[in-house]
Amino acid sequence: MWWGLTPPYQFTENVSGLWDWGVPIFVLVSGIVLHALFTGPLPLVAAWIVGFLLQGQIRAWAFDIPPLVPILPMTSAAFIIFTLYMIPDPATTPLKRRAHIVFGLSVAAVYGLLQALHVVYGLFFALVLVCSARGALLCLRAWRLAGNRLPAPSER
Repeated sequence: MWWGLTPPYQFTENVSGLWDWGVPIFVLVSGIVLHALFTGPLPLVAAWIVGFLLQGQIRAWAFDIPPLVPILPMTSAAFIIFTLYMIPDPATTPLKRRAHIVFGLSVAAVYGLLQALHVVYGLFFALVLVCSARGALLCLRAWRLAGNRLPAPSER
């Protein structure tokens, strides 16, 4: 017998029939349209999804589990909302396309590591860890560019 964990279904737990497919499809399509027309982080979203699929298959191979088990979370509305509204948050993501791709793949890699370590809520912890590491690297780079000096209080 095989067991797997998926994110909670709090967004679709009380719907049935055609709405089981309708609600996630509506959220997915509306999110993609919003990003395509207004924000533009589709390379980031694509990198995250490709990275998620890759880390899932690596874990399936490494732990000898069926290949569909690690990617089952992709079927939830919570995953779709995370993918379209949390991953590409403009306040925490890079601006350039190449950095978008590295960021998306990094979140997926950290998620895979957290899953291998049996950490619950790995989606959110992976994003927090990658954002924190990115923030620390940006601060270190700014410190180096400033000539290894602390900024004056008026510059903060």
